[in-house]
Amino acid sequence: MTFVVRGRRRRWVAAGAAVLIAVAVVTVVAVQGGDPAPAAPATVAVQRGEVTSSVAASGKVSPVATRELAFSVAGTLTGVLVKPGDEVVAGQDLATIDAADAREARDDAANALAEAKQALTDAQDATDTADTATGCTTARAAAYGTTGDSSVTAVTAALIAHQATGTPDTATTTAATTAGLTAARSATAVTSATTTASGTATPIATATASVSPSPSSTPSASASASPSPSASAKPSASPKPSTAPSRTPAPSTGGCTSGGSSNGGPSNGGGANGGRGGDAIYSAQVAVNKAEADLTKAERNLAGTTITAPVAAKVLSVGGRAGDAVSTGTFITLGVVATMMVEAEFAEADAVSLAVGQPAMVTLGNRPDETLPATIAQVAATGTASGTLVRYHVLLAFDGAPEGLLIGQSATAGVVLARAEGLLLPQSAVRVTGDSTGEVKQPDGTPRTIAIGLRGDGNVEILSGLTENEPVRLNARS
Repeated sequence: MTFVVRGRRRRWVAAGAAVLIAVAVVTVVAVQGGDPAPAAPATVAVQRGEVTSSVAASGKVSPVATRELAFSVAGTLTGVLVKPGDEVVAGQDLATIDAADAREARDDAANALAEAKQALTDAQDATDTADTATGCTTARAAAYGTTGDSSVTAVTAALIAHQATGTPDTATTTAATTAGLTAARSATAVTSATTTASGTATPIATATASVSPSPSSTPSASASASPSPSASAKPSASPKPSTAPSRTPAPSTGGCTSGGSSNGGPSNGGGANGGRGGDAIYSAQVAVNKAEADLTKAERNLAGTTITAPVAAKVLSVGGRAGDAVSTGTFITLGVVATMMVEAEFAEADAVSLAVGQPAMVTLGNRPDETLPATIAQVAATGTASGTLVRYHVLLAFDGAPEGLLIGQSATAGVVLARAEGLLLPQSAVRVTGDSTGEVKQPDGTPRTIAIGLRGDGNVEILSGLTENEPVRLNARS
C-alpha cells in the first residue's frame, strides 16, 4: 500500500509543474506581443574639410624603357653570365659566344688592308719614276721660268715698257702684248731648231720687245729674235733699239706623264703615260678604301661576340644557355630602372579628364598603407577595346621613386581632378536635385533645400543652407 500512495503523489507534482510552466509562457507572450518602439533615425553633423574628385585605375610598375641586345654574328654560346631579375651596371659583360671565326675574319681584313696600302704606294712610286725618266721636272721648270734666270719673258717686258709710260691706252697695251707674243714664238722656233742641230735643249735665242708710245691713236710695237750664229735657222725682224729686259724662253717639256702638254703648257688631257698612272693610283686608292671598310666591319663583328650592358638596368629575359646555338636576334632584354613608371588602364569616361602634368597618387600592392605622389607623364591618343569597354593607357611617373621597386608589381593609380575646401556632408545625406542644388532632411524629417558645389568621391561641398555642426539625417531618402 505504501508504494501505491507514493506513485500517486508524484503524478500530482508533475501535473502542477506543467501548469506553472504553461502559465509562465502565456504571461511572457502577453507582455511582448505589442509593436516595438521605433528607433531614432541616424544623423550626421555638417563638417569642414576638403572635398576631392578623382578617378582611379589598376596597373603595374614598369621600367621607362627596355633594351633588346643581340650578338653581331651567329655562333655557339660559351657563357651566360646573368639571369632574369639580376641588376647590371653599364659596361658589364652579359653573355659571350665563340669568337674564333670572327677573330680570323678580323685578321684577314687587316692583312688585306696592308696589301692594298702597299699596292697604292707602288702605284705612286711607278708614276713618280716615269716622270723623272722623261725629264719632265727639269723641262717643266725651264718652261715656267723656275730655273733661276733673272730675266723676264718677252710679254712681260712689253707690258713693263707700256706701264713705264703711264699711258692707260688699250690699243697700246694690245700692241705691246702682241709684240711680246710674236717675239716669244720666234724664240721658241729658234730653240727648236737649235735642239735639232745640237741634240741638246740649251736655249740660245734671246727675244726682245720694245714699245714706242706715241700720242697718235695707232701704237707701234716691234719684236726681234737674235739667235746665235750656230743655229741652223735664223729668223729675223726689223728691231728698234730698246732698253726692255730680255729673257731666254723655256724649252719644250715634251710629253710629261703628269698631265702637261707637249709644248710645256698645262693641258686637260694629259699624256698617255700620265693617264695610265692616274688610273693605277685611283684603282689602288679605291681598294684601300674598301679594305678599310671591311676591317671596320670585322672589328665590329668581333666586338659583338660579347654582349655588354649599355646602361644600368635589370635583366628581364635571357634567350638561352651555354652550348646553345644563337643567331643575331634578340638574346637579352634589359629594363632601364633608373626611372620607373606605373602603367595603368583608365576607363574611357575617366580618361577624358586626364592630361599630362596632373598630380596623382600611387599605392603599391606590397605597401597598401603608403601613398606615393606621382605625375601623369603620358596619355594614349587612342584607346584599346576590351569587349564593350574602351580603356586608355596612361603612364605615371613617381615624383620620388622609392627603393625596392619590383618590375611588374601591382599598383593602383588615382588622379585628383578637382579639390574644394569648405563645409561638406556625405553623399548619402544629400539628395541632388540640380546642378547646384540639393535637399537634406533635418532630424525630425523636415526637408531643406541647400546649395551644393563640388561632388567628390565620397562627400559633397555645401555652399549655403547649413551651418557647421548642424545635424541632418544620414539618409536623405528615409
